[in-house]
Amino acid sequence: MNGSRESDIVRVSEGLREGKIDHITIESPLSIQIIHENIQYSMGLTMRTPGNDDSLVIGFLYSEGIIEASTDIQEINSTENEICIVLKKSVEFNHSLHTRQDLTTSACGVCGKESLSNLEKLERTKLNNNFQLDSNQVSCNLKSMMSNQPLFKITGGCHAAIAFNQEGGIIASAEDVGRHNALDKLIGMMLVKELIPANEAIIHLSGRASYELVQKSIRAGFPILASVGASSTMAVELAREFNLTLISFLRTDSMVIHSAPNRIR
Repeated sequence: MNGSRESDIVRVSEGLREGKIDHITIESPLSIQIIHENIQYSMGLTMRTPGNDDSLVIGFLYSEGIIEASTDIQEINSTENEICIVLKKSVEFNHSLHTRQDLTTSACGVCGKESLSNLEKLERTKLNNNFQLDSNQVSCNLKSMMSNQPLFKITGGCHAAIAFNQEGGIIASAEDVGRHNALDKLIGMMLVKELIPANEAIIHLSGRASYELVQKSIRAGFPILASVGASSTMAVELAREFNLTLISFLRTDSMVIHSAPNRIR
């Protein structure tokens, strides 16, 4: 399957050793380059699962506040482990606000950044306060999410981001070894289809809800974010500041709502 490869392993269980073939999630570096007004800038390396790299970078640029629509991109050129985005001249791009000092791992979306430069873009975001879901629907979404993670099913080693509409239909989904990459891929897919801002959708995440995932969700206009893991202090504070309904520890029969509980009936 795309995004995984076979690997020789030795399985030890109840004192017995057995040689087997297993599937593991691919993690490899992607170099991101931006060309703006004929000047090339490096955005550093990110560790990701290959596949949907265009969507990953488009979503990343939107989350960073560099672009407002996929039409801000003039051209995309990619090789196996490098992608170069040519921005239109009309785009205002300040490289110093988005530079990173080191490698961005699959576990971190803001590592190496000197400032949280895109917060001013969040100030313009007004989340849909009229969008509501029944708690049973949120739980049903979780069941659907668990059955729509093909890469996780064979590897057990990747994260997922899935967007649902009010009726529980899947709008878009993405998987990646990195939590923030999975969400950026999803946002990139939806941006190209002109489904951003996602003001009538809920985003479900397979891991914990950290600051950068809340920030990306707000930027994309999702009124509700639900994660199966815990939420961090900064994630909760940001969600409360921007009126995002933040759900953590989502299970089929329970959930914890940290902010804006009015959207969950």
